[in-house]
Amino acid sequence: MDDLVQKAQIFLDILTAARGKGAADWSMEDLERAFGWARYFEQASARIRSKSQIADRLDRRLKVLASTEASPLGHQQFSLQLLGHAKQFVDQALLQNSHLPPMLYSVVLQRCGQNLGSQNQLMKDAVAFSQLQSAVQLIGHMRELLHRNHSELFHSGPEVSDCCQGRDIQVQTDASLLLQFLRLHLVESAPTQRTRSSIGKKLQEIVVQQQGWETVLTALVLNVGTHGTTSDGPSIDGESNPICRFLLQWVLQTEHNRIVFQVPSSLLVKVAAVYFSFYKTYLSCLVEWGKDMVVTGHTQQDRTWKHRTRDDHCSFEELLSHVLSLLKGPLHVATATLKSLPAPATSPVNRTIWEEILQTPQIISIIQTNNLQE
Repeated sequence: MDDLVQKAQIFLDILTAARGKGAADWSMEDLERAFGWARYFEQASARIRSKSQIADRLDRRLKVLASTEASPLGHQQFSLQLLGHAKQFVDQALLQNSHLPPMLYSVVLQRCGQNLGSQNQLMKDAVAFSQLQSAVQLIGHMRELLHRNHSELFHSGPEVSDCCQGRDIQVQTDASLLLQFLRLHLVESAPTQRTRSSIGKKLQEIVVQQQGWETVLTALVLNVGTHGTTSDGPSIDGESNPICRFLLQWVLQTEHNRIVFQVPSSLLVKVAAVYFSFYKTYLSCLVEWGKDMVVTGHTQQDRTWKHRTRDDHCSFEELLSHVLSLLKGPLHVATATLKSLPAPATSPVNRTIWEEILQTPQIISIIQTNNLQE
């Protein structure tokens, strides 16, 4: 038992290193060493667990051992049961360490992804990692700003605003992790129907979370960015890219109204700019939205519009903001949108919702400023 306790101290040291900055210098040999010790303790735990008296004495000694050092286990007690899941704790420590080299992170991610049954824990670890990385990047940016001249700091509005985009950093980090997960199962291995079904269920779990839809759509944008796209028009829906194809098909099969109301229009336009089928679906949602808008009151100056069935999320102002975002987007998106909407009537009497929108000062200004042609 003494020998096992001494070795348990080595395992605690490995977990501490796996969570620390020193992991930045790890090699494949260090990674294999950590996994080797984890396998050893899982096998030892399985053997000892059947011997209740020895197991109880070992549990007490392990508890004392962890209490004498800064524990890398957080709020969890060091125990024989924990050693039975040693590999999971090593994986978790490494996935949540923002200092781990990208190559080794990919290796750990691939190990975790080989067992589809562990996806729940994998996604929890990935989210925890993204939150940590977001905080590290945000703090780093803020530290740079604090070292600048005091007056420059408080008079550089856009710069200071940029440093507060921790939410955007987290979404992009989550999207990058999602892409690594999809690349592992759709590109680096031959996906089966069961695999695709499991990925679809995982995506459904993601989108019900806060910023979930933003994560999925950002992954679509990032993946196109890593493979290149033309600046003068949308791609052909990434047909040669299995990740783009799978994600896009999954997104287009969902209830599109939820996407429109849960995702910033600026992100929707980015996706529409590179996926023509998404652009058509997005525009179709807006057109259907417009069809359900009715006049509830009017004056000599203007009229009041309201959706016939929904709440304020479907207001005239919200619909106008989506059209504004499309017209402020890339030229091919703005031009296609303007051509898709009806031209304004010569008389203000009985204008449709689209004619009313096209006659707002904001829309007129964008058309004139960008020299858009219908």
